[in-house]
Amino acid sequence: MSAEPLGGQGSQGVADRPFASLDVHREVDLFLAHEAELNDSRRYWEWADLVEEAFTYKVPVPRTPDTPFAPHYDVRTMLIDESKWSLCSQWFRRLDPDLYERSWAENPPVRFRHLVTNVRVRETDDSAVFDVRSNVMLVGVRQSDLPKFLTAERFDTVVRTDEGLRLRARWAVLDQVLIDFPQLRILL
Repeated sequence: MSAEPLGGQGSQGVADRPFASLDVHREVDLFLAHEAELNDSRRYWEWADLVEEAFTYKVPVPRTPDTPFAPHYDVRTMLIDESKWSLCSQWFRRLDPDLYERSWAENPPVRFRHLVTNVRVRETDDSAVFDVRSNVMLVGVRQSDLPKFLTAERFDTVVRTDEGLRLRARWAVLDQVLIDFPQLRILL
């Protein structure tokens, strides 16, 4: 299963699949809310427990297409192309208390708020795997600066395991071509 839209399993074929039951939808929606809460609270190591070992996180470079029917991103070039290993060993490490005081890019810290809406959960051929589309707005505020906003559509693959729901893949397509945000090391 791939969370990538247009050309991956996250495009037309997924839109033709039936929606999951209301109980499954509610469960996935609460899972995404919990995930957003962990990110907003900077509890990244707890967030990492919610993703599979083979997790992939990709954000393609946004672009302005010549036609409204073409994708508004470049599938060949990524702003973010990470795995669980790279997030844990490189991204989250900079937030360790021992390193934080010397991390100038993080000081003063940006406060983030994830607003996840329009969650659509669809069934797949595997009853334990769900294709999930959602819209997300990320707000970032540093001290008294005006807030910065990023909006995107997310394409997630969520898997039911013995430990509960887990995130297998995330593909996030930004709406803005010009990105005015305090930093790009973010989890949408």
